Amino acid sequence: MKLFTQISALGAVLVLSTAFASADTIQLGSYATGTSSMGNGNTAINYAGFQAISQPVPNPLPAPTAQNGTANTYFLDPGGVWASALANSTWVGFSPTAGPIGTSNPNYGYYTFNTTFDATGVYSGFIDVLADDTTLVLLNGVPIVTLGALGSDQHCADNVPTCLTEDLVSLNGLNLTGTNTLTFVVQQQGTGPVGGTGDPSGFDFNAQLTATPEPSTLLLLGTGLMGSAGALFRRKRA
Repeated sequence: MKLFTQISALGAVLVLSTAFASADTIQLGSYATGTSSMGNGNTAINYAGFQAISQPVPNPLPAPTAQNGTANTYFLDPGGVWASALANSTWVGFSPTAGPIGTSNPNYGYYTFNTTFDATGVYSGFIDVLADDTTLVLLNGVPIVTLGALGSDQHCADNVPTCLTEDLVSLNGLNLTGTNTLTFVVQQQGTGPVGGTGDPSGFDFNAQLTATPEPSTLLLLGTGLMGSAGALFRRKRA
């Protein structure tokens, strides 16, 4: 009887461990058009357009207008001016000259970027963001990271998310269905003349989401294990 109880308990632990170990985990990160996904489960960053609007950011955001007729994005070298890229990601921008290396001073305003990933269920995890000057992040249209404050720093905002300080945000109880969209609205301070140098623009992000087992699923699993153990015990006694 004692051995049977121990074996049943061990079986329950193994089954539960397997259930949690096999939970769906999605790795996300920024990368430019035509470059490697770096193992991420999202699409390459898509440049959606530019809006020359003033603060504060209106809600809802106006639809961005296409700039230069392209949806491509480009890898940007942080060049020791920005923090190094986060794990599983690269810095990206709307132009190959938008970063600290070969900077062409962008217009003041808001540059919108999108990426999509597939997931259905309840997820929890985190998102880590760097941006110059700062960025608003939305998941399926709902803000999950707010803009930092612009200040005297010529190459990033004074408050996170910035190009020097990571903004790590916990995400809990996300209800996702089908194809989901992450949107980054990068605010550009645009100091200096348009086309001048010294004020780069871009962003970088890394995120991880893990499916959360529903309590009802765990209850059914536990009930099934108890029922199986009881049936085996009755069979042994018979």
